Amino acid sequence: MAPLDGIRVLELCHFLAGPYAGLVLADLGADVLKVEDPAHPDDARSMGPHFQGGQSLYFLALNSGKRSIGVRLTTDEGRAVVEDLVRSSDVVIDNYRPGVLARFGLGHDALHAVNPAVVTCSLTGYGETGPDATRAGYDYTIQALAGVMSLAGEPDGPPTKAGISYVDHSGGITAALGVCAALVERARTGVGSHVDLALFDVQVSMLTYLASWQRNRSAEFGRTANSAHPTLVPAQNFRTADGHLALFIGNDGMWRRFAAAIGDATLAEPRFDTREGRLEHRDEVIDRVQRVLLGATSREWEARLGEVGVACGAVNSVAGALAEPQTHARGLVVQEEHPAYGRYEHLRGPLPTRGRESLGPAPLLGEHTAEALAAIGYAEARIAELRAAGVVS
Repeated sequence: MAPLDGIRVLELCHFLAGPYAGLVLADLGADVLKVEDPAHPDDARSMGPHFQGGQSLYFLALNSGKRSIGVRLTTDEGRAVVEDLVRSSDVVIDNYRPGVLARFGLGHDALHAVNPAVVTCSLTGYGETGPDATRAGYDYTIQALAGVMSLAGEPDGPPTKAGISYVDHSGGITAALGVCAALVERARTGVGSHVDLALFDVQVSMLTYLASWQRNRSAEFGRTANSAHPTLVPAQNFRTADGHLALFIGNDGMWRRFAAAIGDATLAEPRFDTREGRLEHRDEVIDRVQRVLLGATSREWEARLGEVGVACGAVNSVAGALAEPQTHARGLVVQEEHPAYGRYEHLRGPLPTRGRESLGPAPLLGEHTAEALAAIGYAEARIAELRAAGVVS
């Protein structure tokens, strides 16, 4: 059994952060029922540029292992259908702006009135309180506002975003954590609670030691060449004979092993033995290390330095990361088969050793409507009536 077997989640989400939270919960065993309004389905379904069997690979990547029900949320009958689903659910997650679902009569207070034991979680850009509560928030803009873009890129270049939507992904993981914590709390109290998850909160929280340095020592931060760490030396990207190597010397013992492994007599001098000494002589250390590392390929350095416990890694492409033996060993890439999509591969959630071996394919819009409604007591005739009226699809 997976940890969340027996937990039913209604997901009213679109695009990335919310669906990724649902994917994590599904991978951990939850039965995730994706609720979409057929008039306004998840925009990820039409997200290009890559499609398979007429379906967006972007959508497939974020929604494997879920079931789908199409319900017109703007109608009274549609709202009643959602309320009936809530009665038999443990969790409801959404990533609409604050107040949007409340206008449909589906805000978290209304859902708790229907089922006091349900856990609700809303993922928004800036949370449900404060002056920015109703402000539009996307990964790009939150990376900027939270100070992270100011730290990325070369010193003489413009601020730079991260290569992936890590605000959305870390927000989704944190939402899943918040849901699990609320489920533990419910086990004690018998009452569900609401998780107000702000992507901005998550990102500011991740500033950790930088925030402490700034608040307590008025530290100022700038971009560093080659993605260098501000105080640890050498800890940055270096050119090699065939690409780049990320090298991170985290302590003095690792430095001594590194200096011995590369065989540079100057770097073995006592003045470089300590973190403080290497920082004081940063330019000289970086210059000598760079000259040495140009003498072999990234993979050759990985093997050589790995033997003595030095942290390093070739700077991979996405294809290279997916081809890593460790990726295969951890079972991170899985394959699904669907009659409409055909065969496709996707990634599992971040806890593969705790999750399900097979998630199953992403659903077509409304693929499980009849199945889900029948499971909560709807007669076949009633489901047909709702379909004919356009309330469900």
